[in-house]
This record gives sequence, structure tokens and C-alpha cells, in this order.
Amino acid sequence: MGTSYWPLFLIIGSNVCYHLSSRFASRTANPFAALVAAYLVGAAGALALYFATERAGLGSLVAQAKELNGANLLLGLAIIGLEGGFLYLYRAGWSVSVGPILSYTGLAVALLAIGALFLGEHVGWRQVLGVALCLAGIALVTFKP
Repeated sequence: MGTSYWPLFLIIGSNVCYHLSSRFASRTANPFAALVAAYLVGAAGALALYFATERAGLGSLVAQAKELNGANLLLGLAIIGLEGGFLYLYRAGWSVSVGPILSYTGLAVALLAIGALFLGEHVGWRQVLGVALCLAGIALVTFKP
């Protein structure tokens, strides 16, 4: 069985849309009012996709809700921090070509450390070299001659 690439392309395309819409979002609206509007659209879309992929109906949705745990709720809080952070990042003048690179590189380094220290994941020379290349990339994109 081969690797399926469609989820990767979905993530990349969605992230491009996410950052461009965050960059051009209203600068006069309260960022959290903007998030409420975004979440209403997102919730409606997720609900529509749920019913499109799960033919059982509303009872099934209630049963699925019982399967959720604290991590699902923490995900909701994390999304608020993520999206609010990017709205404020762009309001502060960061460009779409630098801000996300810095944040995602920081994320990669943090997850590498968390994976190694708390989840027992292997960190080899390739991962260390990858982090070094990411940090070199940050130096290159942020360097002002």
C-alpha cells in the first residue's frame, strides 16, 4: 500500500488559504469577533461534512460526542491561540513570507524535543541536521544586508 499524498496537499492548500485570509482579514474588527465568524463557518462546514461522511444521522453525532476526550477540547483552545496569534502577527506587520516560517520552525524544534523527551521518539543525526538547516533558513530569510 502506497503513501496517500492527498492529505498533505489538502493541508498545504488550506494553510495557504489560511495565511492569506489571516493576512488580509479586517484590521478594524476585533480579532476574536473575526474568529467567532470563522468558527461559525467552520462549524457549519464540519457539520455538513460529518453528515456527508456519516450516514447515520443526529443520533450518531451524539454517540460520537461521547467518544471525545480532553485532547479534543484542548484542540479547540489551541486553535483559538493559533488563529488569534496569526491575526495579531499580521497586524503587527509580519509578512506571510517570514512570520509562518519562524513560527513553524519553532514548532518543529519544540515538537522534536517533546517527541524525544516525553514520547520516546528517536532523534538521529538527520533530525538534528534538519533542525540546523531550518535555523540556517531562518537566518537567511530574516537577514537584512
